[in-house]
This record gives sequence, C-alpha cells and structure tokens, in this order.
Amino acid sequence: MSEDTDSGETEQDPNQAFFEKAEGALRDLFERAKSAHELHFAMALMPEFRGEQDAGWSTADESVRAYDEFAELVRSLPKTPARVRVVLAFYMHVAEGAGFYEIPKKLLLTIEGRGNNMWPFQNLVERHRASGEIIGPNANQIMKDLIGHASELGLTELAEVFRDAFDPGNADYIIWPDGLRLRRRNGGWPREIPWKDFTSLADRGLNLFAFIRHLGDEYVHSYETPKTIRSRMNKNEPLTDYTIYYQPATGAFGFTTGRHPPSSDAVSQGSA
Repeated sequence: MSEDTDSGETEQDPNQAFFEKAEGALRDLFERAKSAHELHFAMALMPEFRGEQDAGWSTADESVRAYDEFAELVRSLPKTPARVRVVLAFYMHVAEGAGFYEIPKKLLLTIEGRGNNMWPFQNLVERHRASGEIIGPNANQIMKDLIGHASELGLTELAEVFRDAFDPGNADYIIWPDGLRLRRRNGGWPREIPWKDFTSLADRGLNLFAFIRHLGDEYVHSYETPKTIRSRMNKNEPLTDYTIYYQPATGAFGFTTGRHPPSSDAVSQGSA
C-alpha cells in the first residue's frame, strides 16, 4: 500500500519494485521470527516492552499517532514550500522513530536466538565523556544496525530494503525552485534532489514504516483467538504453557502463563 505525499496523476510508481520487495522481505522476517520462537515473537510485537508501565509512555505508540496526524495534515495542504517542509518533518519523524524500529530489531534478535531483549539497541548507546550524559543512537545508526544485522543473518533483501528506505541527507536542506538542496555543511559533496524525485524518495521511508505497522497489526490481530504454546522466556526456565491473546474489545495484546487468557469481562469491569 503506497501512502503518497502527492495526489497527482496516476502513473507507474517508480517505487513499485521497492514496495513489493519491502513487503516480501518484511513478511519473511515476521514469519521466520514466529517460527523460531513464538513467545519472543509476540514480545517483539510490543516495542519498548519494559515490564509494567502506565499508558502514555511509549514513543512507539506516539510515532504511530504522529504518522496519522502528519499524513492527514499533508493531504490537506496546498502545494507550497510550507507543504514541503511539513513533508520533510514527517519524513524525519518517521526516520527517527527508534522506539518503533525495536519491532524489526527484536524480530532479528528472535531469529538469531537472542529474543526477550528489553534494550535491543543498547549496544549503540554512548555516554558523553565529560558530562556522562547518555547519547542515544540517531536514525542513521539505527538503520545501519538493522542493515548489518539483516546481512549477518543472510536476509539480503531485507538489508537492501533498510538501506534504500531513507536518504541520510535530508535533515540539512534548502528549498529552491528546482529542487531540494542538501548543503552538507560538515563535509561531503552537496546534492540536489529534483522535485520530480522528491516524492518517490520520501515515499520509500514513509511506506517502510507503514508496512511494518500493518504487518505488526495483522499478526497481533491473529491472536484474537488465543493461542496456547509450550515455551519459556530463557533457556534456564522449564517449558510451560503460555497463552498469547488479543482482545478486540479493549485492544489489549499480551501473553500470560497458563492455558487461559485474562477475561475481557474482568478487564472491562474496572471501567463499568
């Protein structure tokens, strides 16, 4: 599904091959992780899973809400430089959604046999030498990590999808009549992206986010009929029954020990 930032004439989409490749490679990622360890697969569908926490603290959930708000805003704007700036803000917001990209990272870890990881990008975190402040990874580091991890697991097409989804130079731009100019103030050759190429470039990144989101939703909803599996969190635990469930009435998705999910009636009684 292409979520165009432009509503122009219907022509052959220059990204069609990329979209088909991305959908296929991501579907393969989800299926491989599910087959490798279904409990850890379910946990990977809950980005920023850190144990119990109140609602309103998930940047992954916020990135999805912002995606929808940006998309609606872009569709409502006339084709002016201000609209281009909004599209770029949208694009960069999607690129920087590190919490959301815990989903593919955890799926890769699950395939590798290292699922159940609450801090999947921890190895990219640094500390400032003088202040000791934590420096989180930026979008380029996140994507390079996903590219490298997919390559190590032999998922070549997936690595190529992550490589081609985002252009690393769009945070430092000048809007000019003939296109988007990337100054590269800190080194490297300046670039110019003609307007005819701008929409297709932006669409690759925006649709990567959308593909991951929709696949995640599809697999979450597949547990509307609860599924009980024999599994364990780690190798030191005995095998036991876990039930993975999704409750459409409340939107609750999770897992519990035993053969029965929490009662949706019991969940809703608190708000009755």
